[in-house]
Amino acid sequence: MPTKLEKTVKREIDIDGQPFTVAISPEGLKITQKGFRKGQEVSWKSLLENSQADGATTTTSANPGMSARGEGGSSGGGQDSGFR
Repeated sequence: MPTKLEKTVKREIDIDGQPFTVAISPEGLKITQKGFRKGQEVSWKSLLENSQADGATTTTSANPGMSARGEGGSSGGGQDSGFR
């Protein structure tokens, strides 16, 4: 059984040679370029709404192995997240 997400978890990733920080919290997801404060945020609710609007309910053919839980899905680009 998965552990409930009760506080923010931060991890560093590398995208095209640039370091980014990914923050996963109970409110949503935020990705910020390392050394900067502002980044792209998306709430879990808006992520699910975008996924449902795109018709993604199962694994998509464009992203084999990626599920509708948001792994590899659309970013949402800072829409209505409500988390800081």
